[in-house]
Amino acid sequence: MMRYEYLIVGGGPASVWAAQSIRETDREGRILIVGDEPHPPYDRPPLSKGMIARDNMAVDDPYTKFDDFYPKNAIELMKGVRVTAVDRGRRQVSLADGRVLEYDRLLLATGSRPIVPDIPGVKRPGVYLLRTIEDALAIRAALQQGPRVLVVGGGYIGMEVASSARARGLEVTVVEQAGYPWARFASPGLGRFLQGYYERQGVRFITGESVVGFEGAGSEGPLNAVLTAGGERIPADCAIVGVGAALNVELAQAAGLEAGAGGIRVDSCLQTPDPCIWAAGDVACFPDPMVGDHWHVEHHLNAKWQGQTVGRNMAGARETYDRVAYFFSDVFDIHMILRGRPGIGGHSVFVGDVPEAEFTELYYDDTGRLTMGICISHEEKRTDEVADILEAAIRRGVNIRQHEAAMQRPDFDLATLVE
Repeated sequence: MMRYEYLIVGGGPASVWAAQSIRETDREGRILIVGDEPHPPYDRPPLSKGMIARDNMAVDDPYTKFDDFYPKNAIELMKGVRVTAVDRGRRQVSLADGRVLEYDRLLLATGSRPIVPDIPGVKRPGVYLLRTIEDALAIRAALQQGPRVLVVGGGYIGMEVASSARARGLEVTVVEQAGYPWARFASPGLGRFLQGYYERQGVRFITGESVVGFEGAGSEGPLNAVLTAGGERIPADCAIVGVGAALNVELAQAAGLEAGAGGIRVDSCLQTPDPCIWAAGDVACFPDPMVGDHWHVEHHLNAKWQGQTVGRNMAGARETYDRVAYFFSDVFDIHMILRGRPGIGGHSVFVGDVPEAEFTELYYDDTGRLTMGICISHEEKRTDEVADILEAAIRRGVNIRQHEAAMQRPDFDLATLVE
């Protein structure tokens, strides 16, 4: 039976950054990453952007590290194998192929999977979900063949896919159940801005509406139309569904760890109550000192940062994870960053030039405390600068109401929030 000082379950960035941090601290301990995909750990943001938009993007372009990183750092990879069970008492994991591995320290970085809506025809050829490299390649091939694209869902994935498809010159329609895109974290004002920006690029929106059927010839024929609850039949050659994600917590639940729809419960060092098991990435439900609550973050930078922290902690450190959440997106010719926690500030104010897509929206709670900020700009450098300002302002608990009068001036500088 093979034994590892460090066994990491999951094939995303949290896994590889954890392994790197472990190796930087512990030069000798044996490290194994087990993933159920046929690839080494890779980054997912390029899938909905470059891989769909560009025919020349190679399969290995999203890989987090070059292939030689693993042998150079004595990090073992086990690809295309699923972990089926964790035996905490024996400190063992079982694999789908029958093998059993022993561990001293275990990291669960199992990520998430797309929600498959219960809609007739959702498994019909021509209807796609996006999570893996293979999904992105299949969507890219479909976009090369059919000019009519329908996107179900106006969240991060849906809007990035819509942008990539429209950049190819395709006919794109977005169906969003809410009244505007990005509704899970953006204000109605920001949603209206984003929808208008897309519409000027030629994207059609159907908001406040849901999809109730994917139609085609017979029960298994390829997609040719999408049916909405309002009775509209929209011709489509390809449909991409992005209506949210479900966390892969089943392994943790079966092992008796505290886990549910909100993730695997961990402490400020990303450790579970089992002293030999940690969690990181999408599935980690961690205590955020910035908001005074547990939550999980489904985004690339969170996975990377938590991976770095948890790796050091698995190797003996006791570092608190206290990063201010950071989301980013790129659509058409604009960049977006979000700092903070969505959904806990009931008020917002715009600073900058909204019509020109050069602005920041600040979200704050009833007391005036800044909880989140979103910056939109044509210049990536500008979003980077604002991201740092927002992080500092959130950490300091800046009261936005104390600055509201100054924010009305066209020359207001966000940096004054932290001076």
